Amino acid sequence: MKSHEIRSSFREFFLENGHESRSSASLVPANDPTVLLTTAGMQQFKPYFLGIQQPPHPRLITCQKCFRTTDIDRVGKTARHLTFFEMLGNFSFGDYFKEGAIDLAWRYSTGHLKMDTSRIWVSIFRGDDKVGADEEARAAWKAAGVAENRIVALPAEDNFWSAGPTGPCGPCTELYYDLGLEAGCDDPDCKPGCDCDRFVEFWNLVFMQFNRDEAGVLTPLPKQNVDTGMGLERITAVMEGKLAVFETDMFQPLIDHICDTAGSRYGEGIKTDRAIRVLADHSRAMTFLIGDGVFAGNEGRGYVLRRVMRRAIQAASTLEIATPFLSTLSDRVIESMKGTYPELEQHRGMIEEVVTQEERRFGLTLEQGNAILMQAIEEKRQIGGHLVEGDIAFRLHDTYGFPFDLTREIIQDEGLDVDDEEFDRLMEEQRERARSSMKEVGSKEREALVELGRNAKVHTEFVGYQKNELHTSIGDLRELEGGHVVLKLRESPFYAESGGQISDTGWIHTDDGKANVLKVYSLDGDQVILAEIEEGRLEAGARAKAMINRVRRHATACNHTATHLLHNALRSLLGEQVRQAGSAVNPDKLRFDFTHTQAVSDEELARVEDIVNRKIIENHQVKAFTTTIDYAKDMGAMALFDEKYGEFVRVIEVGDFSRELCGGTHVTSTAQIGCFKIVSESSVGANLRRIEAITSRAAIEFFRGCDRLVDELAGELKTEPERLQFTLAALKDELKELRPLAKAATAGKVADIGREMALKAEDIGGLKVLAEQVDVSSPDEMMELSDRLREELNPAAVFLALVADGRVTLLANFSDAVVEKGAKAGDLIKEMAPLVGGKGGGRPTMARGGGNETGKVGDTLAAARAWLAQKLS
Repeated sequence: MKSHEIRSSFREFFLENGHESRSSASLVPANDPTVLLTTAGMQQFKPYFLGIQQPPHPRLITCQKCFRTTDIDRVGKTARHLTFFEMLGNFSFGDYFKEGAIDLAWRYSTGHLKMDTSRIWVSIFRGDDKVGADEEARAAWKAAGVAENRIVALPAEDNFWSAGPTGPCGPCTELYYDLGLEAGCDDPDCKPGCDCDRFVEFWNLVFMQFNRDEAGVLTPLPKQNVDTGMGLERITAVMEGKLAVFETDMFQPLIDHICDTAGSRYGEGIKTDRAIRVLADHSRAMTFLIGDGVFAGNEGRGYVLRRVMRRAIQAASTLEIATPFLSTLSDRVIESMKGTYPELEQHRGMIEEVVTQEERRFGLTLEQGNAILMQAIEEKRQIGGHLVEGDIAFRLHDTYGFPFDLTREIIQDEGLDVDDEEFDRLMEEQRERARSSMKEVGSKEREALVELGRNAKVHTEFVGYQKNELHTSIGDLRELEGGHVVLKLRESPFYAESGGQISDTGWIHTDDGKANVLKVYSLDGDQVILAEIEEGRLEAGARAKAMINRVRRHATACNHTATHLLHNALRSLLGEQVRQAGSAVNPDKLRFDFTHTQAVSDEELARVEDIVNRKIIENHQVKAFTTTIDYAKDMGAMALFDEKYGEFVRVIEVGDFSRELCGGTHVTSTAQIGCFKIVSESSVGANLRRIEAITSRAAIEFFRGCDRLVDELAGELKTEPERLQFTLAALKDELKELRPLAKAATAGKVADIGREMALKAEDIGGLKVLAEQVDVSSPDEMMELSDRLREELNPAAVFLALVADGRVTLLANFSDAVVEKGAKAGDLIKEMAPLVGGKGGGRPTMARGGGNETGKVGDTLAAARAWLAQKLS
């Protein structure tokens, strides 16, 4: 059976047995901080396993795309380790448990897949000091027909499963397929649990009985659940009779393309086989990661992608494949997988662009980095050493972008090792330098907010979409120092900060007091208000009038709707690969981060502004409505990658051209925005751009400021504003004529000063030495003067100091003969600059520095003379 046939048969079997099918979740987990990437099929169902949410059906199945980094350094070295893989899974939420799960697994394996029952082994949990041995699973397997001698009890590291350090977990039972004596070790009694390759684990049935907290304590879950996972790649290898996943139909087209391009054959050498396997696995991994909105970076999941891609680029280099090459592999991945994962085809253009750009970026430094690394390895071999210094790995990481794991892998391939401790120390020093520039923030207010949010008996009903003010009551309250309080209202018109939009501010009045609302926090679907008492006091239970700051809300709403228009304009102009990567909506401005591989040109920015302002002028209606997530997607509504959405969602629709899932506040028609102006565009990371813009009153004030500036310039130049450009053009022509005259005058002045200063030079060891303060108009003139003095006095050592605008500039300009005597300009500046409170450096013949202590110039010149005398005598 081929992989697509196994996918289909799995779905058909479990649908026939009362399950509902669900789509694969993104590789970017929604609202799950315990993991960077989706590592298992059960991850999207965590709220169901924990009893926090009600599942849509007690029995579900998925074919989940997964990514694990734990074995990344083993990918390529073995024939079975992968980073990206597909997991077929069936799940039960309080429905069937051990007996039912084992019965289904056995019937599918032996009935639909028709696997040889004599070659199937199973393992169960042996038990430990926290949880007893799983005798229920043993009994269920025996009842299914598995012989006692093919049931193996294994310890927790093999048969107790969890999705992460905390969360749902429980004992598991695994199915193994026996590949025969020829695939294993020399032990004829070998069985599951052995490290050899004879027994392939192809299905894991996890019995979710517990929740593990941060202290490691296991608590029984409200319901007993089942989570199973069968690796599609492994079961395909078994069904195709292959010893390795890389020999299956899932990888063979990729390996054929790699071999054709490299002129190699798979199986002809250890080193080439390893590189081929790395490329085959990592090409799938990078394609799916980028398709799910991950971009190469230096932190988090962005670093995981960069590490995978740079490892693949290194593998291509090993095979002597010319770059760019990876995009051709990702194209083949898309072709083979788009039927199951249509999002790959949808984002094909973006995937190709990101892959190509990262390959080109790393390719520029790969050759240099490899040369440095191989030189270090060779030098270590020559002295009989075995440990490459950690600072080599740090320099490759910091300067050339080599992930440390890649450096270590290359070094170990050459039979040496790297000093991990030194590398870690250098990295920590770098982090410490970064941390020292940041202030540590602690907040008693934040603690009180969280405590109130978790423990209050009142859940706030947000009615701010419909009402700007209302009569309500204070459900709970905590007093803080400095006249601040945190409180919860029973009904609230205040929008809590979320989705990139800042919270409302406003006022709360009771019979006994008044308070200013400073900020509203969103906590687990509820809200908590931070307020400052203006007069009197507020008490829990009191009737209250709550009022938002309408002017601030309107300005924020203008900016929020404008972000939707901006998003639409960027996608229509730059392409649909543009995706929102973050935003900040404030009353004074908006910030919009988006995926794009290059800077947006001035012309493109002007066109984006035109598109947005045209939509504003056309006065489109802005509608908000709630519908099902499936219907919203069918309508083409855009959603954020890393957001977790429930069954029902709020959609903001602007005319017939923009639909986005959004919980923020908006205007009711685009004309209310007034106008839109982009004020900046910049890079905020690899493949990430940021636009900052203003609307409404802020935009009007911006244009008024421009008008005032034009009027002031026109007044200074004694012309009319409408003739300003002609006046400036005439001034430019005039300056062009005057510059040669000014340059000649400056040259004459510098020559005169030079002739006078040359008389002050001393003769030391046959060389002319001059260390003086100069009176010129700029550092550039000082440079020109130093060149003249060095040529006139040649061979000479010239050291000059200039004081201007409260700062000292130092310059050393040496002839080659001075350097040959052991005096270097860079060394002199490094020693003299601290004397004037600064620093500097440069080449042996030319160096600069400076500082702010102008009163130390005399001492510095004397020190420089002494330094030169000592070096040149």
